Amino acid sequence: MPTNRGTSKSNIFLTITLYILQGMNLGLTSSIPLFLIYYGATWKDRGTFNFAMYPFSLKLLWAPLIDVLYIKRFGRRKSWLVPILLISGAVLFSTSFFIQSWIVNNRVIILTIVFFIIVFLTASEDVCVDGLAITLFAVSNPQWASTSQAIGQTFGRFLGSSFLLTFESANFTNKFIREPLSLPYQTTGLFSLVHFIQFVAVAFLIVTVCLIIFVREKEETLDANGKKAHDLSLIETYLSIIKLFKKKCIQKIAIVSLISPIGFVAIQTMTPLALISQGVSRENLALVNIPVTLAALVTPLIIRHTERALDWYARFYVLYLIHALPLAVYVYFTPSMISSGYYYPILIILLTISEFIRTLLFASSVGFSASICQPDIGGTYMTLLATIANLGYALNSSAVLYAANLLPKKYDYITAVSVSSFLGLLWFSLSCRTLKRLQKLPASEWHIAKETNINGATTLDEQDQNKMNEHFLNVNKIIFSSLKLSCLSKKRKRFKQIIENYLHNINLEIDNNIPKFIRSLKTNQFLSLRSITISNLRYNEIKSCKNFSYLSQVLNRTEKIDQLMFQ
Repeated sequence: MPTNRGTSKSNIFLTITLYILQGMNLGLTSSIPLFLIYYGATWKDRGTFNFAMYPFSLKLLWAPLIDVLYIKRFGRRKSWLVPILLISGAVLFSTSFFIQSWIVNNRVIILTIVFFIIVFLTASEDVCVDGLAITLFAVSNPQWASTSQAIGQTFGRFLGSSFLLTFESANFTNKFIREPLSLPYQTTGLFSLVHFIQFVAVAFLIVTVCLIIFVREKEETLDANGKKAHDLSLIETYLSIIKLFKKKCIQKIAIVSLISPIGFVAIQTMTPLALISQGVSRENLALVNIPVTLAALVTPLIIRHTERALDWYARFYVLYLIHALPLAVYVYFTPSMISSGYYYPILIILLTISEFIRTLLFASSVGFSASICQPDIGGTYMTLLATIANLGYALNSSAVLYAANLLPKKYDYITAVSVSSFLGLLWFSLSCRTLKRLQKLPASEWHIAKETNINGATTLDEQDQNKMNEHFLNVNKIIFSSLKLSCLSKKRKRFKQIIENYLHNINLEIDNNIPKFIRSLKTNQFLSLRSITISNLRYNEIKSCKNFSYLSQVLNRTEKIDQLMFQ
């Protein structure tokens, strides 16, 4: 494995290849409902099978094990990747002998259990590859972590869905391959579902062998300052998850991730099944998805160097909701238009737009996660954010599918999409300011402050403590005195920008470390009063002020507190 931090082609090729393997498993899993629908499965059956995807929502439980426990001589990531890939290949190969019987007999529960295991292994692989991507791209270009994931998983999903459905179809292969080549018609496609699953199993085994032979992993994790990061123990890693959950910024992004999918789960999960129910064949749907997938492969390159990923997420979210209704209406009228010459070209355009926006939405979300993640617990950190996002998607999609089963069959799809889009717009109108505030936070605000335990006491590192001392001693001189003078100045707007920037970069750090700093020193009374002083001028209060009269009142209170402190 390359040890340099440049965005080298070998790093990109490695991560994309591993993400392709994930994508093939996920694409195969998403294709199973299309086979089930052909044999009479309902929305309820689809909702039941949706539980197979839940390991992506639970992987945080075992992610610290993957991040911390490893054979140093073998490599942090290879220690887990090799056995996971081998087991995945073995499970897939075994499943291939029974899959056709389970689908024909509508054995939804057994299929759900088996693919739950497959997705569990895929989710575990995802933890390894996410941590690997953070290690490789943290310094050079964090956005490549999301770009590699988007490209690799998209292409893998294409192989596991569109490619499979197209060439597994006897009608397609007879008409477009065998007939032009003057070959006799067959009752099967170029390959069956069984053959494809065996092919995927062999691909896992080949990549595993190549990983063992050609990849040499050298552990070299850097922190945000470019210094070698300290490896955490298993207990420290689990404690770090608890500490992350205690941070307000993590709590806010968690709420966003849990609720935001309500706006787009209906259009994503129900559209392929609705098209088949409306008369579109599996092979035609697969052909339609080919240009759609090509667009999805190119799309992530648009934002591979884009900063402020969360701002882009907000823009793409609104666009995705706006496009949902026209697509839903078009799908609803499929039976009356499917025989016309314009139906499939327009459908391709609508689905391509949908996939274009969806891929940008996904890439911007992962890009934001990569930009704020803490490298020394990179796999666990990315897994935490991804787990919350996956849980939000899984819960919302299950709820939508079960609810759709209760709606009138003729109007279930368009009703579900309409209600889902409305709820998404309602959520966005209430949360857009929160998204903007989260984007403005510096990366250090998302990290866990380093601690050193001496005789059971919790203290800051010496360098951080000196830095905090400087902040406390100079905060009045730099902020309060200057701000008071600015109240009489004609250049209020310009100075207000300076103060906002200072508070954005410095004051948030002070607020985050006040409790630890107070515990580490004896002058608790002084620091408590000082913390009161600082809390009077928080960034959000400054930003929300409409005039400087309020600030003048705050400064008067601050001066009185200072007089008490220095007497």
